Amino acid sequence: MSLPLEGIVVIDLARMLPGPYASMILADLGAEVIRVEDPRYPYGSPPPFFQKGRYRESAFNSVIMRNKKSIALNLKKEEAQEIFYKLVERADIILETFRPKVTEKLKVDYDTLSKINKSIIYCSLTGYGQDGPYEQLAGHDLNYIGICGMLDLNKERELVGEKNQERKPVLPGVQAADVGGGLVSIIGILGALIERDKNPNKEGQHVDISMTDCVFSFMPMAAAFQFSKGLNDGMIKPRNPLHGEIPFYSIYKTKDNKYLTVGAIELKFWRGVCTGLGREDLITKGNALGDEKEEVFREVQKEFLKKTQEEWMEIFSKIDSCVMPVKNFSEACEDPQIKARNMIVELHHPKFGKIHNVNSPIKYSRTPLTIRNLAPNIGQNSNEILHWLNYTPEEIEGFKKRGVI
Repeated sequence: MSLPLEGIVVIDLARMLPGPYASMILADLGAEVIRVEDPRYPYGSPPPFFQKGRYRESAFNSVIMRNKKSIALNLKKEEAQEIFYKLVERADIILETFRPKVTEKLKVDYDTLSKINKSIIYCSLTGYGQDGPYEQLAGHDLNYIGICGMLDLNKERELVGEKNQERKPVLPGVQAADVGGGLVSIIGILGALIERDKNPNKEGQHVDISMTDCVFSFMPMAAAFQFSKGLNDGMIKPRNPLHGEIPFYSIYKTKDNKYLTVGAIELKFWRGVCTGLGREDLITKGNALGDEKEEVFREVQKEFLKKTQEEWMEIFSKIDSCVMPVKNFSEACEDPQIKARNMIVELHHPKFGKIHNVNSPIKYSRTPLTIRNLAPNIGQNSNEILHWLNYTPEEIEGFKKRGVI
């Protein structure tokens, strides 16, 4: 049984979360992912840690570095660059997350490497892309979702009739730009891989992914409302139902200070919510406006405060209504749906014994994906990879003495 990307070689130069998340998916799909790492990079093993005595490993790396191999190369040395170029000759994909122009200084840019291997697919995943006025600016997830309009959507709703209310954006708990950029990178890489195998010259190409572009493209509903302004005859001011402005799509507190999500967009589901609450009088008021809308919000909240989250779920488990609990991550790990989908797997670690990892969400019927190898320590596979490149033991020992590896 072979995996979808078996035989595909990926050189991973990426750091932090976005790029390694992307290469994790490629590795899970069966690609041979070789991380080229610098042991001096201070954020290579971020907390939290698995720890036993004085020995410790990054628990974060255990998730996103699984199924990969690692070679430690000092790319500032000419001999290390020569080793890297030998890797490029055998590779299909290169993934990097350096700020634009840094790869040119290191002599690992697309123009240089495509001369060594014309079939190489080279993906640059950066905050703002390879051009534009922000190209050289530093940034992280919060910056990208801030400038593209996404963060502004993530705040409490505007109350009708209440003046001077502060609606400060709320810091999201998940890095949408980082993870989303990684996912879009995978789409771009796989598309380029298919195109390469179809074109007669088997030429690769440069894939330029901007995390800001990605999250900007993740808001089709916001785009639709923006682009339709002035083009609807002005008769009706449209409202976006997905931003908490309407009672049937919101979050409500329960008696035990927990929360429920109500996603009853369709009338049949809103009818179910009202029936479960014993408030059939609200069925026709899901789209109420102005003061009446605020009254509906208050009445629905008042009802939800009469029972605990568990009690409400016992009621709504029997009603088709799009009502579900808000759980923390620890509770989510125990959720029967997460367990049924085998989203947490148990692995054996030689030092720590039983550890857990997040499984791939991709479920194939014939070639199931598994975590085949634990995350490597930095440089753990250097000797193995150098042997694969036909270097002798004596040459490898020389590289070590000269600080090349």
